[in-house]
Amino acid sequence: MFEKRVVHHADYVLIGAGIMSATLGMFLQELDPKKKMMIFERMDEMAAESSSAWNNAGTGHAAQCELNYTPEKEDGSIDISKAIKINAQFEESRQFWTYLLNKHSLEHSENFLSPI
Repeated sequence: MFEKRVVHHADYVLIGAGIMSATLGMFLQELDPKKKMMIFERMDEMAAESSSAWNNAGTGHAAQCELNYTPEKEDGSIDISKAIKINAQFEESRQFWTYLLNKHSLEHSENFLSPI
């Protein structure tokens, strides 16, 4: 269970304690470690909803095979613009996670990134 306390000031407020908030929180901490951050989570533990192993395949979405990122246009052609954008964002996340792994800022670092 999370510690409940009153905080009077925060420079950053993150909603949800899943993988995306954790990544953003680490990024913000790297940029300025003196800033105060709060994370709000409605579940009893971190990563219990979408980031949970029961609800998530544990894979990053690189937009290489998800059809919802490549809709068909009226003329029958495929629009890949969203897939390209999502893929670029995912690659940036992988670069940041690799930086954190090399810095030993993540636990279980040998299992965190497994490209397949």
